[in-house]
Amino acid sequence: MKGGQTLKVLCIGECMVEFSPSRADPQVDQPGQFQRGFAGDSYNTAVYLARQFSPQVQVSYCTALGVDALSREMLSHFQQEGIHTDNVRLIEDRQPGLYLIENDAKGERFFQYWRSQSAARSMFSRNDADGLADEFARFDAVYLSGISLAILDEVQRSKLFSALSLIESAGGTQIAFDPNFRPALWPDRDQARTTLQHMASLADLALVTMDDDHAVWGDGASIDAVADRWLRMGAGEVVVKDGASECLITTKAVRLIVRPQDILEPVDTTGAGDAFAAGYLGARLQDMPPKKAAMLAHEVAGQVIMHPGGVIAKDCWQKVNEE
Repeated sequence: MKGGQTLKVLCIGECMVEFSPSRADPQVDQPGQFQRGFAGDSYNTAVYLARQFSPQVQVSYCTALGVDALSREMLSHFQQEGIHTDNVRLIEDRQPGLYLIENDAKGERFFQYWRSQSAARSMFSRNDADGLADEFARFDAVYLSGISLAILDEVQRSKLFSALSLIESAGGTQIAFDPNFRPALWPDRDQARTTLQHMASLADLALVTMDDDHAVWGDGASIDAVADRWLRMGAGEVVVKDGASECLITTKAVRLIVRPQDILEPVDTTGAGDAFAAGYLGARLQDMPPKKAAMLAHEVAGQVIMHPGGVIAKDCWQKVNEE
């Protein structure tokens, strides 16, 4: 961070209505009861960026919502989290998507989605590439995920790639990317691979998970091989996360393993990778060294997995010490 000025980050994607297992009071709540919230991978990252790094980092969210009561409530929820909403599009005949979380005994999550006609799938339908590039260039960093790309049709995705290419060529705005692969959102793996390769060539920072990478490429590559793959595809800095254990940070000049201080037994792993991304991206934007940034990111993610839902309740959140 230069001169103490506020850094501006734009997260792009989809926030949905989330139903997660209710655990507020085990003596009252029964199996099969759910609590409603708002979440989605890039939105989760936006929330944790704002909670952890505000006011040094100002976070905005780019998506599309409807004009219905639920969309208005979601927009208000963004603002209550300190997230700026100037980049939210409103589409009259669309509504937010919805998903439901179920967990096994180890906290691993399983999802069911209802999102095929969500407003976010049309977020760039009224924009051209130059206009998007002008919009994105106002930020110090733009963050998006594989889900952000997968929900768009090919026309919108092409406009987004063109805009990202323009800001990448101009410099001044960093591009951060989490591949976050959901097979059901892609027609086939070949299209997913081609899209991820294109995105890697634009990314200053790629935040990759072993499970996602294995699901996309199907080769069971080692953590080093996964990092090398993303470097070859063009990413500048690559962080490969291996579940709750270590992460590998790699650039052309650096390669180091960073492990969390504690191994936890998670309540719900939903949002863990999104929280890690928030911790690492926010720290690196403020020039924190990679190892220290990863340790902070591990702590942010570790806090999140001890509570249900992609976005944990505010009264469960504690800002991680950055010293």
